[in-house]
Amino acid sequence: MSLRHQYNKGLVKRRTNYGLRAKWLTLCLILFAIELVIVYFRIHDVILVISLHLNIKLDWIRGLETNCEAVPGHNSLKDSRALLNGGENASPLPFCPEMPPNLLGKQELGNEDEDVSLDDLVKNYTLVEPGGRFKPAQCVPRHKVAIIVPHRNRERHLRQFLKAIHPVMQRQQADYGVFVVHQSGTGTFNKAKLLNIGYTEALKQDDYDCFIFHDVDLLAEDDRNLYRCAEVPRHLSVGIDKWDYQLPYDALFGGVIAMTKDQFAQVNGYSNEYWGWGAEDDDMYVRILHSCLGLERAQYDVARYRMAYHPSDKSNRVNPYRYTLLVGAAERQRHDGLNNLHYSLVEKTQLPLYTNISADVGKPPLNPKTVGFGTGIDIVVSISLLLLMLTMTCCTCVKSRLPHVLLCPRRIP
Repeated sequence: MSLRHQYNKGLVKRRTNYGLRAKWLTLCLILFAIELVIVYFRIHDVILVISLHLNIKLDWIRGLETNCEAVPGHNSLKDSRALLNGGENASPLPFCPEMPPNLLGKQELGNEDEDVSLDDLVKNYTLVEPGGRFKPAQCVPRHKVAIIVPHRNRERHLRQFLKAIHPVMQRQQADYGVFVVHQSGTGTFNKAKLLNIGYTEALKQDDYDCFIFHDVDLLAEDDRNLYRCAEVPRHLSVGIDKWDYQLPYDALFGGVIAMTKDQFAQVNGYSNEYWGWGAEDDDMYVRILHSCLGLERAQYDVARYRMAYHPSDKSNRVNPYRYTLLVGAAERQRHDGLNNLHYSLVEKTQLPLYTNISADVGKPPLNPKTVGFGTGIDIVVSISLLLLMLTMTCCTCVKSRLPHVLLCPRRIP
C-alpha cells in the first residue's frame, strides 16, 4: 500500500473519529423534539394548576373577564317577584321578609362521629312534606329553591346533612325541596353529571327558579348564610374548616353554590366529561366567566361550613386528565353540558325527607378494563417514558460526538 493511500485512509478515520456523526446527531434531535412535545403538554397542566391554586391568572382566563360587555337579558328573579306582586298567581299573603326574623346565627352542629337515625328525623321534622318539600304558611317566599345533592355510599353523611339542612331552610322561610341524586352501580363517579341530572329532574317536578348545588359532606355552621339566588351566581361555602375557613384559591367555585334556573341554562350546566375527582367546579368557574355572568361570594363571617371526614372512595379516584379537560373548558361549553346529557333514570321516589333520584350515568369514554384510570399510573408511565427518552438522547448525543466537538475541538488536517 502506498504512503499516499495510507495517509488518506488515516485522514478519513480521523475525520470520522473527531467530526460529527450525522446519523446519531439526527436521531438525537428527533428524540429531543419528541421530549419537547411531551413536556409541552405537561407544562399546560402545571401552568394551569399554578394559575388556579396560586391565584395567578393566565391571559385566557383574564380574557374571559375583560371581553364581556353588559348585555341586558332576561332576569328570572325580577320576573318571579313581579308575578307575586300581581297577576293570576297573586297571593293575599305578604312577602317573607328579606332577612328572616327567626335566625339563630352560629349554630352547634354536635359531634360528627355520632350517627343519627332516619326514623328519628322523620318523627322530629313533621312539617316536611314527602319529597323533602316545605313552604312557610305565614308568608310568600321570594324564591322556589331546589337543593341538589350528589350522592353514593355516603349514608351517614346524608343523614347528618338532612338533620342540619331542614331546620336551617325552615328558619330561612324558604319554599324548597331536597333532591338527592344517587349514582347507581360501582363505576367511576361523575359528580358534575349527577348535578345536571338533579337540575333536569327537579324541573320536571316543579318550576324551581333557584338551585343550590350542595356537597353532602358540608354542614352550614351559620343559618344567616341565606340559601338564595342573586343576579349573578353565588358561592356560599366560602369558609370551610378543613382549610381554616380561608378560600384556598380565587377560582374556587364549588362545595355549595347558588344559581338561578336561567343562569344554569345559560352556562349549559356542568360539563359531563369529568369522571373521577377534581376540576368540575373549576370548569364551572370558567363557564361562568365565559358567559359573562360574573359571580359573588357570601359574607365570610357567616359563610362557614364544617366538612365531615370520609375515607377515600376507590371509585372516585383523582382524575389524571382533569387539567387537560380544564384547558378546553370554554371551547367545549357549547356542546358539553345540559344539551348533551344522557342518562337512564333507574328510580325516582319521594321519601319523607327528600326526593331520591337514582340514575345510571354510563361509563367514562375509556376501555372499562383500563385499571389505570384515576390511579396516576398514566403519569408514572409518562415520566418513565420521558426519563427513558432523555437517556436515549444522551446516548445518541455522545455517539454523535457533539459534546466532544463542542468541548474539545481539534483541527482536522
